[in-house]
Amino acid sequence: MQKPSDQWKKLRQATLERARRNIVETLEPLHAILLAASALYLIGFLRLTFASQPQDFTWITGAGVLAIALSGFLLPILTGSVLTLHFTSRRLDRLMSN
Repeated sequence: MQKPSDQWKKLRQATLERARRNIVETLEPLHAILLAASALYLIGFLRLTFASQPQDFTWITGAGVLAIALSGFLLPILTGSVLTLHFTSRRLDRLMSN
């Protein structure tokens, strides 16, 4: 079996770099979004668990509870997305190093 030509190696490297730019670098903000959702959920959980409950229900407390619930709903989805992004990035790095 013949070895790949230099042109083929350059084309493969360029294709992998473009895939990394288009896929991995585009989705990098997911890490920050996951961090923000995790922090909001943790703060809300601690507040609802250990702080005294307000006597009256206002729009602000309602919005806070909805934000906490939304971040709790998004955590598993974002975690799966970030893990998939991480493993894809590692796989592309490994392919680019060969």
